Amino acid sequence: MAKRRKRRTRRKKYPIRITFSQGIVFLLTAFCLVIGLRLGLNGQAAGGGFTWEDIYDVLGVSARPQGLENLPSDAQAVHFIDVGQADATLLQSGQEYCLVDAGEASSEEALLSYLDAQGITRLKLLVMSHPHADHIGSMQAVLEHVQVEQVLLPDFDKAPYPTTRTFEKVMDTIEEQNIPVVTAESGQEFSIGEATLSVLASGVETDNYNNLSQVLFYSAPGLRVMLTGDGETEVEEDALAHCELPRADVFKAAHHGSSTSNTLSFLQAIRPRYVVVSCGKDNSYGHPHKQALQNFAMVGAQVLRTDENGSVVIAAAEDGLQCYTASGSQQADSAA
Repeated sequence: MAKRRKRRTRRKKYPIRITFSQGIVFLLTAFCLVIGLRLGLNGQAAGGGFTWEDIYDVLGVSARPQGLENLPSDAQAVHFIDVGQADATLLQSGQEYCLVDAGEASSEEALLSYLDAQGITRLKLLVMSHPHADHIGSMQAVLEHVQVEQVLLPDFDKAPYPTTRTFEKVMDTIEEQNIPVVTAESGQEFSIGEATLSVLASGVETDNYNNLSQVLFYSAPGLRVMLTGDGETEVEEDALAHCELPRADVFKAAHHGSSTSNTLSFLQAIRPRYVVVSCGKDNSYGHPHKQALQNFAMVGAQVLRTDENGSVVIAAAEDGLQCYTASGSQQADSAA
């Protein structure tokens, strides 16, 4: 009796169909996973957020503000370098520079790359606003990377002397390189090219290092900038009580845009046209705070943020001020 042949049943093939919108979602998800993995492997701190430099590095794109190649060699400008949830502000007058603060340790590559891209090999002045790690984390690296003519330090007689290893390394490097050091005092002036950096106030007696921050005013042809580090309400009130505060074109939001600073009375005194907030994207502190943003709006200031715009440069121009950002936007502002 013949054996029956077993019939092979063919499985039906069901083609996978993906709509255009599903494809876009898939690609975006994959992109975010790659970015997240790269940032995680690079050791980015979750609390401090990450920088546009990190994303541009993954994509192979320059993080410098677009259009800087158009700046003249004698430019008067202020550069708010994107160093995440930290501070690094570069003051430029022609070919002379002053760096105020130097980000955190994890932003070393971003900061040094920015200085290199600007062709900077020498700093006329390096300023430490106060000794917190998000302001001095890469200061040792800067001291070792470029020639620094002079360092301006906070008045440590007003607070317990810092003992962190980061601070000690910075001070050791300054001593090893025999760099002249000056302690901040009200009334001091430092020449940076055609500009002058003035110490309007030098912090208050405190147990909170934020309040060692100086109140600095940078006056260059066509550009006036106010910097107060992480100074909180006490610093602003002290400056209002003892200083004749000038109007500023640009104000770096104090303490990354915290509600502990940026009081309405201080902002009304200096009346900035621009406020730049240096903070990390999705930072755990919620900076900038809602109250600070409301105060900026009440004085009519335009707000730029490193977590949204990347590095920001504001320069004097013939018709007022010119803004450059890493996200690509540029706008001219007629002189007030």
